[in-house]
Amino acid sequence: MLELRGAANSAILMSGLENLPYFALKLQEQFQAKKARNKRYSLRSYAQFLEMNPGTLSSIIKGKRLVPLQEAAKIMQKLSLAPKDQEQFLLSLGVNTPPDSASYKLDPSRYAVIFDEWEYFVVLAAFRLADFKSTTSWIANKTGITELRVDECLETMEDLAIISRKGAVWVRSHKNLYSTHDIPSRSLQQAHLNSLIMARQMLSRVPVPERDYSFLTVALDEKRFKKLKKLTLKFRDDVFDLDEQSKKGELYRVNLQCFPILSPKSK
Repeated sequence: MLELRGAANSAILMSGLENLPYFALKLQEQFQAKKARNKRYSLRSYAQFLEMNPGTLSSIIKGKRLVPLQEAAKIMQKLSLAPKDQEQFLLSLGVNTPPDSASYKLDPSRYAVIFDEWEYFVVLAAFRLADFKSTTSWIANKTGITELRVDECLETMEDLAIISRKGAVWVRSHKNLYSTHDIPSRSLQQAHLNSLIMARQMLSRVPVPERDYSFLTVALDEKRFKKLKKLTLKFRDDVFDLDEQSKKGELYRVNLQCFPILSPKSK
């Protein structure tokens, strides 16, 4: 029977919590909070609230299976998880590896302008070049962005404490930056749209030997799709390792996309 009733069933749920992954702990925590307010509140009612199959939720809440990745954003929203809890929730699903201590999280709600306008991340990437010079003209020459726009970007990023001045030299305030993952965000959507527009423009502008565009269309079940997402995240981390090893070079934008051919609305 899926419905859990009475103190005995609550004790069964709460036993062995220290061995459960974070996502299961948060789901159990909220279930117990709801049950404390209404002793007749059942697991079936909780599943209905989360818009999940009761049998699936029963396995997830016991730590026997993962939350489906396509359901994670919706569930975190329904649980009203704070940004830090959302990050831990996703990490416990194996979505990404924890950032190192030198990394800083850019909250899209606070740093919306950085995501909305493509020039910011390009200017910031120029700081990584070994021959970087703290002049507007040098950055403009390396990025193809006008000097006026470079000045605007530098001023805004200084106001947001993303960069700072040390004498006459511009420096990044953090070695690495990262954002939320698998959490709906209008600013992140705009950042991805900017990358797609750039990729489309460069397709005809850049000679074939100097670029790489490719795609695959594959048929994957849910388990393999989860593995695909992990592979793309690992690839991204590997690209950052290449960036750390580079001494000189040019700026490159690397885009990775994977999406179903039929969107949920068209099914």
